[in-house]
Amino acid sequence: MASRPRRPAGRARYWTRRSPRAELSALVTWPHYGERVTRLLAVAGVALFLAVPAHAGLTRLLAPPDGRSYFGFTFRLWDTTDQAWGDTRPFDTRIHDSITNELDGKAPTFLTVYAAWQHPDQAGKPLVPFSDSLGDVAKVHSVTGGRSVLYLDWTLSPTTATNGGLTTRDIASGRLDGYVREYARALRAYARPVLIRLFGGEFNGNWWYAQSPLANANLTAADFVAAWRRVVDLFRAVGALNVSFAWIPNAFPPIDSGGVASNIDAYYPGDGYVDWAGADIYDVEPVGDLDAVYNFAATHHKPFFLAEWGVRHRGSVLTPAKQRDWIDAMFDYVETHPDVKAINYFNYNNRPAAGPPLDLARLVYLDGGQVNFEADVNDYDHRLLTGFRTTFSARISNPRYVSATLSVAVPAATQLTPRVRGTRATFRWRGNASAARFDVQLRSGRAAWGIVRSSTAARTLNVRGRRGEHVAVRVRAIDSTGFVGLWSAPRAVVFH
Repeated sequence: MASRPRRPAGRARYWTRRSPRAELSALVTWPHYGERVTRLLAVAGVALFLAVPAHAGLTRLLAPPDGRSYFGFTFRLWDTTDQAWGDTRPFDTRIHDSITNELDGKAPTFLTVYAAWQHPDQAGKPLVPFSDSLGDVAKVHSVTGGRSVLYLDWTLSPTTATNGGLTTRDIASGRLDGYVREYARALRAYARPVLIRLFGGEFNGNWWYAQSPLANANLTAADFVAAWRRVVDLFRAVGALNVSFAWIPNAFPPIDSGGVASNIDAYYPGDGYVDWAGADIYDVEPVGDLDAVYNFAATHHKPFFLAEWGVRHRGSVLTPAKQRDWIDAMFDYVETHPDVKAINYFNYNNRPAAGPPLDLARLVYLDGGQVNFEADVNDYDHRLLTGFRTTFSARISNPRYVSATLSVAVPAATQLTPRVRGTRATFRWRGNASAARFDVQLRSGRAAWGIVRSSTAARTLNVRGRRGEHVAVRVRAIDSTGFVGLWSAPRAVVFH
């Protein structure tokens, strides 16, 4: 960083105003840029926000254009010899089988990577860093080629009720800020687009003790909103601008009782804190149950993400034939609702986690020697149910469903268009979250860049020059931990 030029003796004037929101203003003439170039710096005395540093190479997910949708699989990434999981083949073999026979040969846009906040989910137990997910991330890249978004289901455990683990109130309190910052820095270093479903979704149900007031009377919807906003603010503050956040309630009709509000609006953190909105739905529900959340997302101008959908949810009474009809109906829904920009089929055998022991007498289908369908016991299957492969493959072959994602480079600290009035100009800049400090440089004509102010909380620079003079300004952000971003693209004005 270039050293700051010395102020000429007798040319600088400073004064302060007696106010909690005092401003420090300095009228300074720098001979380095010529005797007639002066700058008026307005520096906020109280920093209200944290800086958002730029980062080289960051890219952020974009929704696909109308008529296209990303498609993903929630698929078991790890291997096991336990027959209860339904398929003991290695991951590479299983995913190749699914792509060939279920996805019409298309690589999915993404595979779900589950990441816990805490393991085990008990008071005082370790918090889980992003580095613990790198093995799964590598497996996903082996399938997607690294060209797609990383879909991270960053989950608070549903068993918190018995084990005393973390809740949204703990996160909202700020006591996990250090952990969240470190996680955000790790994802910033990852640099590629990341889509996070925060806390695990389905917060409007009565089964998610760590985040839902319907499951945990000690929590409120306000706790959920405060925790969500805190996490997003911390991510932005350290410059993890490659990360987008997906807000995913369950599409079940309202089941709240006891005076607890059922309206999903109460859980909405606000448009500035949500990038995607969507829902989870299974075949125990009519497809039309998606309408309320779909319309909510459209009202808030958010791309719709069908984050979980599938058949053989525990409790389903549909026959396999009716479940195939439901699969068709779901594809029909997606293809007639243009704001559905991503879908993620839950293609996963979750029976051991669901609780009932393996009961061989209840098996009704076998596929290639592997357990493939178990009525009301095989809660979710790692593969599509027998007879569904042809249906699913035929529907996913539609060119609407694309493998590669669109992304955009994340800019440095954003500078707004300068405002020029004669021989005065005002430059303004902003970060995506809040303002700790900025470095500001100015250049007159072809002279070298010189530092006007270091580590300032200001987001405004007033410049005064002479007619015909060319002046450019650039800024870079520094976050609260000292991370220094890149210089923004310079913005230039000509005085008249």
